[in-house]
Amino acid sequence: MSQMADLNEKAAENAKHIMQKNVDTASQQAREAADRFTRSLGFTGKDSERLARQSKQNIEAITRCGTVLTQAYQDASRNWFDLGQKQWQRNLNGLNKLMRATSVQEFTAIQSELIREGLQHMVQDSKVIAEGSVRAVEEASKAFSNTTQSPTLVR
Repeated sequence: MSQMADLNEKAAENAKHIMQKNVDTASQQAREAADRFTRSLGFTGKDSERLARQSKQNIEAITRCGTVLTQAYQDASRNWFDLGQKQWQRNLNGLNKLMRATSVQEFTAIQSELIREGLQHMVQDSKVIAEGSVRAVEEASKAFSNTTQSPTLVR
């Protein structure tokens, strides 16, 4: 189990690194494309500065959002793995309880208790996952709240 946890952690870390590298590469390419586009259209002075500033803000917002979503993916992956481990351990404990039953009535009572506990854990685990998703979306949306929208420049 420890090795599986280590492998999962490494996989999540690798995924985070790859996603962050892709976001950084895309941001750099977008900046370069925006610069080339601005120069090719011949924008100068205030227009050029405003467009460059707006492009920079947009790219920074996209990068922040990508970083937040990458971290959220890693956290969700870790949470799913932890929840799976906990459920597996609960299942083993429940099986041991069932094996110790000395009558059909005791077996039935233990089984119904395990079903109730399983559903209760499922609801609690779903709540944790949902709360994490909501936090990630709120954090990602903050990346765009500081970006000012400027009117489109028509030439």
